[in-house]
Amino acid sequence: MRQRHGVIAASLALTVAIATAGCTTTGDAGASATTDTIRTTIDIPATFDPTLSTSLPDFLLARSSYDTLTRRDAGGLVPGLATSWTSTPTEATFTLRTDATCSDGTKITPTVVKNSLDYFARPGSGSTQVVYTFGPGNTPTITANDAANTVTVSLTTPWPYLVDATSVASAGIICPAGLADPAGLAAGTVKGSESGPYALTSFEPGVKYDYTLRDDYRSWPQWSTAISGTPAKNLEYTVSPDSTATANLILGGQLDIGKIQATTRDRFQGQTGYAVTVNHFSDSYLIFNEREGSPFTDEALRKGVIQAIDRSMFGNVTSQDTGEILTSLGAPDVSCVSDSSIGIPSQDVAAATTALSGKTIRLVAPTIVGPAGAGNEYIAEALRAAGATVELTNTDVGSWITTVVAKPGDWDVTVFADLNFLGSLASPLLNLTGPTIDQGGTNYGAVSNAAADASFATANSASDAAARCAALDETVQSLVDRSDTLPLLNDAFIYASRPGFTVQMLGGALDDPIFRIAN
Repeated sequence: MRQRHGVIAASLALTVAIATAGCTTTGDAGASATTDTIRTTIDIPATFDPTLSTSLPDFLLARSSYDTLTRRDAGGLVPGLATSWTSTPTEATFTLRTDATCSDGTKITPTVVKNSLDYFARPGSGSTQVVYTFGPGNTPTITANDAANTVTVSLTTPWPYLVDATSVASAGIICPAGLADPAGLAAGTVKGSESGPYALTSFEPGVKYDYTLRDDYRSWPQWSTAISGTPAKNLEYTVSPDSTATANLILGGQLDIGKIQATTRDRFQGQTGYAVTVNHFSDSYLIFNEREGSPFTDEALRKGVIQAIDRSMFGNVTSQDTGEILTSLGAPDVSCVSDSSIGIPSQDVAAATTALSGKTIRLVAPTIVGPAGAGNEYIAEALRAAGATVELTNTDVGSWITTVVAKPGDWDVTVFADLNFLGSLASPLLNLTGPTIDQGGTNYGAVSNAAADASFATANSASDAAARCAALDETVQSLVDRSDTLPLLNDAFIYASRPGFTVQMLGGALDDPIFRIAN
């Protein structure tokens, strides 16, 4: 257990500048670079198989190499490998482009797409993304019509978010060479598996990952947003140890684009040609372990934890106010959120103290919640201030998710960091309703909320968007009312770039940064 009470106290006293998601500070961004390479940062990936992606670095590398049927833009979905599509809550049909090829020259036909999607959806794959793509309890039926150039995905239980899910990198189309060698695919040793623009050429595990642009690639998405600049011929992903080091490397010219923390963005102020871009990133919210034997089977204790927390202070500590306090379980640009009006409890320290005094709470959360997990430490301090004894495990993403998924006896509450690639409230709601992890679902805390389950089912069956949003809001409210969760913050993803390089993140697609060399 690590405690940094002094650091938290200092963090709470910080006076910070306010930035809004999507804003940019820049000098002369029009400078052009005399290079064909972009050097950027990444955390350590776990796999090169897109279907097995679990954390952001996996998704980033999958996006580099594997194209998806659709892509996300600021205005919604746009064509990727599919030029058009039709859908109902239980079926979607995609018409494919005719000029797409694999990196070994194999033509991408409906059969190639079907085989890849079948591989993704296969039972027992270990993929965490299948349920988000095809919906809980569904094993899709996928058919290819090579003559008509179409692929159809059929579902048993309604899941109206299927088309949106085909924009996520985990649904990237794997070519036949990759499907023939799944172990080599995951290890990054297969040649010819790529359907996307870049092929992995070399890597040092945990250090560096090098990708080269295919000479024959012509299948860029049909973005509606203007994309300026030229794609790099070489992408070099370097594992950077911390945000301070990243800022130093960018300012020193050893990196071109990199993710930085809010605490280091002021170092780029006044630096000619350097740009800092603040984007919506991860939605954080509480999940309680409500399994038998956990203290949080008691609703009064869950409510006490919620009453102890000042969400504005959490946002200050976590993101220096570059993030946005959640009004629901998703950011403002998530579907249905902008028009929702969820009643979220305010801090009540006296009531929290009555509920929590003398209780022991095991808080397990990832260090990505603020610099070095500062947001988690704030919550631990808030619970201690209400009289609880808190055992904080502030750990890396891999260890965190392993504990939450595979060691249910080792945690009581977590700050869940949700990337929400679906761009829908359906994504966080899957984590709080329906089948539990051991039942094949994604209900991490074994929440049993009949009202939420019923309204979520209503939302998924609705063909009218307004009715679906109303039912999704009702689901969120049912969970908040029963103290099954507390929406916290949409944290910011902050990119810094040096002169001659640009980066765009469209439509909240967090696995989809578009790196370019300025013309």
